[in-house]
Amino acid sequence: MPSNRNLPSSRSGRLSANPRRVALAVLRSVAEGAVPEDVLNLDGVMLSSKDMKLASALVRNCLRHQSRLDFTLNGKLTSAEKTPQIVRIILRIGLAQLLFFDRLAYHAVVNETTELAKRFSPGYEGLVNAILRNLIRDKETGPYWPQELDGRDTPAPTRLATLYSHPNWLTDTFIRMWGLREAKALMVANNQATTPTIRINSRLGSLESIRTKFPFETTLTPFSPWGLKPVGFWGKVDHWKSYSEGFFNIQDEASQILPLLAKEPKNILDACAGMGGKTFGLIDAFPQAQVLCLDTNREKLSSLMAEAKRLKAPESIKVRKGDLLEMELAPEFDLVVVDAPCSCLGIIRRRPDIKWKRVPSDIWRFAKLQSELLAAASKAVCPGGQLIYSVCTITLEEGPLVISDFVLNNDDFLLESQLPPVLDPMVYGPGQLLLLPHKHDTDGFYYAVLRKKG
Repeated sequence: MPSNRNLPSSRSGRLSANPRRVALAVLRSVAEGAVPEDVLNLDGVMLSSKDMKLASALVRNCLRHQSRLDFTLNGKLTSAEKTPQIVRIILRIGLAQLLFFDRLAYHAVVNETTELAKRFSPGYEGLVNAILRNLIRDKETGPYWPQELDGRDTPAPTRLATLYSHPNWLTDTFIRMWGLREAKALMVANNQATTPTIRINSRLGSLESIRTKFPFETTLTPFSPWGLKPVGFWGKVDHWKSYSEGFFNIQDEASQILPLLAKEPKNILDACAGMGGKTFGLIDAFPQAQVLCLDTNREKLSSLMAEAKRLKAPESIKVRKGDLLEMELAPEFDLVVVDAPCSCLGIIRRRPDIKWKRVPSDIWRFAKLQSELLAAASKAVCPGGQLIYSVCTITLEEGPLVISDFVLNNDDFLLESQLPPVLDPMVYGPGQLLLLPHKHDTDGFYYAVLRKKG
């Protein structure tokens, strides 16, 4: 058996300035559970900005289109199931370049990918070279997809799962919720690259005045009055002077709209605060409010306070480490926000690895935790106060079903009857919003707005 020694890995430290080697190291780490961006920032530290862009694109395209790549490769591998993981990842990197990188010359792709195999999986370089050359011939002479994929013998869900690279169980879930056409549109959107969305710090200036500080054009977000979408985005945000000066942060529009759902709160509990994205939106919209940020993770709370300093947030933001499920909170908050841990299936277009890491049992596991967190947080709401529940996912089990169960078992809470008219396109039901990437050009997100009887 050929040796797999000297494999690239984030655990081996910083790598040389080779974008394909970095992509290979990142993809191997992701297969072991790592977050792509975290590994990319570590292993890509020696890359130029141009090579970092290539490494990032290779990683994202391999993850976005994994099923499609594997289906094509399996048609060329005589014993696909016995192919070592490292070789399969190398082949994905090569095929992704042939499919999605039009400016790369075929001979360069073959040579660079073969070198990867020679360096990190010696003995397989001949196989890699032959398969890539075979794929190039297929692409140049006829249909690139094996014909059986388009045949009527292949069930529609299987075709969708393969063509648009989502696990079969998740494809079935989307079809069950919305039907074939809608599921396809969602999966296509999940595979589209998207630029970061800017949320301006309105305490430091108007939207128009802050808009002039960016080195690119921007357009207004349709739902959030604080949002800007970059046009021709480039560079890293923390390299811009306006970032260090606290004029903005990066937050998807789906998260930005939270303050639109609140009713002039004075005393806020962010019960699952994380690193404070929603906290800053609330304190920006309601500068006179007091906010208590609660989380079990001390490092996240430290990051929250560092970000508060950068954004020049008022001292009315306080943090407290603690587990909501183990605490007794007095009913003294007129707004409690539960941005609950979830399957994160709404952020696949930003984190394509998510769809390969989740399994069906995760959905029910998260739903159970969400119900427990919501019940615990509801005890902190004062009479007449609001309880806002949100998750960055789009499954019924983690959204509407959690809320219907909560309302059924808590007759002192009612779903709000009216929401801001600007949000009408995403209304899912009374007091509920469902945001979808293919409909609203946002992350997938669910909100429920409840009020305690007073």
